[in-house]
Amino acid sequence: MSDKEALKRKLDELEKEYSGTKYNKATNKHLGILRAKISDIKEQMDKKSGKKGQGFSIKKSGNATVCMVGFPNAGKSSTLNALTGVESKVAGYAFTTLDVIPGSLGYKGATIQIFDLPGIVEEAHEGKGRGREIISVMRSADLILFVVDINDYNGVFKLIEELKLGKIRVNSKRPLIRVEKKPSGGVAISSSFGKVPSREKILDSLNRHKIFNANVYLNGDCSDEEFEEFLEGQVMYLDAVIAVNKIDQKTDAEVKRVIAEVEKMTGIRTVPISAEYMTNIDTLKETIFVSLGLIRIYLRPKGGIVDFERPLVLDQGSTVLDAAKKLNSKAAKDAICAYVTGPSAKFKSQRMGLEHELMDGDIVTIVYRK
Repeated sequence: MSDKEALKRKLDELEKEYSGTKYNKATNKHLGILRAKISDIKEQMDKKSGKKGQGFSIKKSGNATVCMVGFPNAGKSSTLNALTGVESKVAGYAFTTLDVIPGSLGYKGATIQIFDLPGIVEEAHEGKGRGREIISVMRSADLILFVVDINDYNGVFKLIEELKLGKIRVNSKRPLIRVEKKPSGGVAISSSFGKVPSREKILDSLNRHKIFNANVYLNGDCSDEEFEEFLEGQVMYLDAVIAVNKIDQKTDAEVKRVIAEVEKMTGIRTVPISAEYMTNIDTLKETIFVSLGLIRIYLRPKGGIVDFERPLVLDQGSTVLDAAKKLNSKAAKDAICAYVTGPSAKFKSQRMGLEHELMDGDIVTIVYRK
């Protein structure tokens, strides 16, 4: 039996098991593992058959990248226009966006690149509607912006499931797992706290991946499915925001009900908008900025005045050294310390070391060796 025939046989077995397993709370984890295996085998089959997409040519720029995702005709192009002013082609029919349309959102000193991707269709993870190429672009994003039509808002649940099948997890915390292979000694499992898979489940997953000797470390909650996905690799964890579009077509009461339901079901920050009438677009901009985890610091040259017009935009958790590197990577090696005024300092012009973590709104003077 050839490799291709063996994969096809295994795929048929898994799909039969999947379709024959009734969904409920007890079987949810098992179904998740089956979905991951089915997706992996299909990818292997595509590689062996030489299937390749044309791909999308994109060039990242700015402080962060956002990918807009939605089913056709959800209003993504109109939303991009509202956010960035880019004249993306807009029409009242499906598949208007046939390629990646980039736009740039300037907000609070940050330059945020937004990609309007072609509308996703169901079974995109299997390659339908150039789905795999679209998902591949999303894997390079810092944030996913779901755009859904309020008249078909249940589509967002299908979108999240499509991305899950495409090995992208939205608004999920990456489990803290480490597997250290060793030449002998069997499997040793250590977990500090949280709910984790049973030893039998862990051993079963390791055996499937031909790992028979290893030290396994689990820190915090981890499901059976998450452990299996960790061993398979290539799973991305991305934050997300949902924009529920066309709210001008519903009453205020209906809009509130939909937003409450979507947030409850997904746990994702959800903003009601009307791209056509620019309703709540400023709120969406602020939500995107906050969700990206960006901070602004204001530079003050030694003996000079603060530059409030051009903040230095950094990722949350950045240090004085990170700021110095962004300013001038070569000169950063001569940075000694910084004088900081603002939220991260206890008093004005407090001297801080290079590892000091900065906060949004800090005023910073970096000191270099002469």
